[in-house]
Amino acid sequence: NPALLAELTGISVVSDFRRRDIAAGGQGAPLVPAFHEFLFSRDKNFPAVLNIGGFSNISLLTPAQPVHGFDCGPGNVLMDAWIQRCQGKNHDHNGEWASSGSVDERLLQTMLADPFFSTCGPKSTGRELFNLEWLQRHLKAFPETREMDVQATLLELTAQSIQQALLSSRFHTTELLICGGGVHNGALMRRLSALLPACKVSSTASHGVPPDWVEAMAFAWLAHCCLEGIPGNSPSVTGARGPRILGAVYPS
Repeated sequence: NPALLAELTGISVVSDFRRRDIAAGGQGAPLVPAFHEFLFSRDKNFPAVLNIGGFSNISLLTPAQPVHGFDCGPGNVLMDAWIQRCQGKNHDHNGEWASSGSVDERLLQTMLADPFFSTCGPKSTGRELFNLEWLQRHLKAFPETREMDVQATLLELTAQSIQQALLSSRFHTTELLICGGGVHNGALMRRLSALLPACKVSSTASHGVPPDWVEAMAFAWLAHCCLEGIPGNSPSVTGARGPRILGAVYPS
């Protein structure tokens, strides 16, 4: 409710960034690759930047070329939903519950067979696809799978979908910078390092940017772009017909 926020804070509020990109034929997401390009493109190692929030999205930075990026699939959303259902907890601290289980390969391959994972970008996803009901439909075929094994398999789903997205993009990088809540899941970080041995997998903190701040910084930057009349989308990411100024302004 941006109008209410403007009243409560006494400052101008910028919101509704996605719909202008959608109106221009784009996906409206992900929007953070444009900010990742602004923040990290000067790095000589040409990194990839991975945000692991509820969903995971990746930004591929190549000098003198438009940024590319897309959603990889579920990040924390399914792991959080499953531990909430089974244990009443908001998240699996450091991946400890997932680490206590074993990956069910049959369940994993069934989930990875979802058509989303085989489509090419531009692409985005959300809770309308990957949610607890989606998981439970797959679990019907594997009623014997233990709860902790489901959690282990969900962590592997997140890790492998990220690996496959990076490999299928044919983008070669020596460094994968990670931000978002997933960076605090030690088990997930270790699994990504194992699946991507050619990459140095590290937090954006190694480049001076706290990983919990990146998403908020990105939308503050998008708000700045809106107020200054600067396009905030990346057509190479969203598929929009061209650069557009994003956002609606509710003045103070």
